[in-house]
Amino acid sequence: MTGLRLFAIFVIFMAAAFGWVVLGGTVQYRTDDTGQGGWEQVGSLWGEPQTQSAPVFRSGKNVIPVVSSDIDAKFKLDQRRRGLLWYSTYGVDFAGAYGVRNASKESTAVTMQLAFPSPNGVYDGFAVSVDGKNLPVTYVNGAAVAQFTIDPGATASVATGYRTQGLDEWRYVATEGVGVIDDFSLTMSTDFQGYDFPADAVSPTGKEASADGSTLSWDYDSLVSGRPIAITMPKPINPGPVASRVSFFAPVSLMFYFASLILVSATRKIDIHPMNFAFLAAGFFAFHLLFAYLVDRIDLGLAFAIASTVSVGLCVAYLSAAVPDRRTVLAAAVGQFVFLVLFSFSFFFEGFTGLAVTIGAVLTLAYFMYSTARIDWSELFERNAAERRARRVAQLDQP
Repeated sequence: MTGLRLFAIFVIFMAAAFGWVVLGGTVQYRTDDTGQGGWEQVGSLWGEPQTQSAPVFRSGKNVIPVVSSDIDAKFKLDQRRRGLLWYSTYGVDFAGAYGVRNASKESTAVTMQLAFPSPNGVYDGFAVSVDGKNLPVTYVNGAAVAQFTIDPGATASVATGYRTQGLDEWRYVATEGVGVIDDFSLTMSTDFQGYDFPADAVSPTGKEASADGSTLSWDYDSLVSGRPIAITMPKPINPGPVASRVSFFAPVSLMFYFASLILVSATRKIDIHPMNFAFLAAGFFAFHLLFAYLVDRIDLGLAFAIASTVSVGLCVAYLSAAVPDRRTVLAAAVGQFVFLVLFSFSFFFEGFTGLAVTIGAVLTLAYFMYSTARIDWSELFERNAAERRARRVAQLDQP
């Protein structure tokens, strides 16, 4: 292959790379635009990330410490999609039982104040009871207020709870700042796995997985901490970010594909014109164009399968008609499957893309090094140049 043809192929590659950058930027813009509006829409319907603080008990201006906490939170995941992004919405059934002790020798009037996670939230079935008896509740500035009396030396069991909905994350804050937490137990029951914990949260003391979900527990006799207990809901692969990253990575895939095709055609003395490379680049681009505009309409996996089938089908059918050597067509089909389909599929596994590309590149290099080790490159290029000169002379001699 002459230097002029290689330069033409390089120009084709750069033009395709520019197109992929534009496409990737377009998908990224659509994703960001979807994210701004989608978060507000989902949040207005399902609520925001929830942070529930422990109730505060006061006698006059004095804070009465909580001597025991037994909390249960049951989660039901309900993931929702808006355009190019997924949102992990959930329902939570929260219940808490708190022990409050009157250490004085006189009856003490106690006021409980429980701040809700969000003043705009919806809390179904909310109630407050003391030793099994429901109390009247008033609401002040987004918090529930209830009053009761504790006998001298007695410990009252205060129970409360509600059902509500949230988004992405749920937190429980046991103390304001660093404080002592006595006889504390919190259990989370989920109908899902694949959860995570925020970096600033306390890890659970117990985990138990089942076919229906998971049970997480935090049990402490006496704990000094100012960190929350929290869980992050699992989230499916977001189509928008995947499609944009695949588009931005596409020039690397095409570079590997063109390099392998040039090497195969040179070793097998197959003449592939730069215009053939231009159409093959267009076939590659068809994958990313289809994928980018299918992912916000249909399932991510189905969109990937359709785009892969169309692109591979276009390129293989075109090469079959343009190149007479079937082995070259087969090698090109395998190369496209590896460099386009498999490399792009690696973006479905966050954190493993670089490793997958590296392994694929090393294996490809090993294959071509082994298959071309015995080739006399000087003789090959001289023979190819002589054959091209002979063909040009024959064309000039034709009437």
